Amino acid sequence: MKIGASTILHRDRPLNWTLFKEFQEAGIESLELTDYHPDFSFTDLENFTALRLAMEDLSLHLNSLHIHLEIFDDYDLATLDAAQRDKTLIAYREAVDAMELLGGGILVTHHIRIPEPDEPLHAEKRTAFLDNLRSVAEYAAPREVSFALENVPRGYTGDPIRLVELMADLGAPNVGVVIDTGHRNIGGDPVEALHTIGEHLITLHLHDNHGERDEHLLPGRGTVDFAGVVNALDEIEYPGVFMYELSRPEDLPQIRSNAEALLNRGA
Repeated sequence: MKIGASTILHRDRPLNWTLFKEFQEAGIESLELTDYHPDFSFTDLENFTALRLAMEDLSLHLNSLHIHLEIFDDYDLATLDAAQRDKTLIAYREAVDAMELLGGGILVTHHIRIPEPDEPLHAEKRTAFLDNLRSVAEYAAPREVSFALENVPRGYTGDPIRLVELMADLGAPNVGVVIDTGHRNIGGDPVEALHTIGEHLITLHLHDNHGERDEHLLPGRGTVDFAGVVNALDEIEYPGVFMYELSRPEDLPQIRSNAEALLNRGA
């Protein structure tokens, strides 16, 4: 299993060869990029080609790109407004194009504005979300791009079973789920969540907290049962990357040894 890390722990620095080199020197094998970095633009196509070449030069695997399109404009896959839907679909297709230039992989999103079942317009917005995600997934499939829907601490996708239900209703082979262990530790049990998601799990966000705030700590510094997490990954035969999503730059050099200890049942 490849050991991976999100570049979000250096979100204040631009994505480039120099930054990637620091991850490589720390023993990281796979990356998740994020759109939080300075000067990031989904329309800067030349930059995505340059980033792909930089990762290839360093023999780094690209697992995923964590997209937060709502920071750029009022995009919403669950919208019922035609104009907002059209601009949202354009934005998501631009993200797919960027990922294709990066070499293909997973687009991660937790931008799922489906109301709770007892709230107004739940059914309509859930249907709109599925229809619009299905559209962009069909666009992404021939470009070797997948989507992963992420659980959040609270709200509609706080309950992992709802992600499974979305998968069943969506019926798109290139859409799966990412379980964020820190998010689930606030709202429930990460180990149980992994068993619930099962075969739909295509990537991870591994980090720790104390069950109250989204602290993004190195595993072992909070209350997540990471021995149980690793056992669950074995039991569901998870095929993907052991991907960390931490917030402190000083934790980067410790990720590899932390992962090896967990995967070897040493932690």
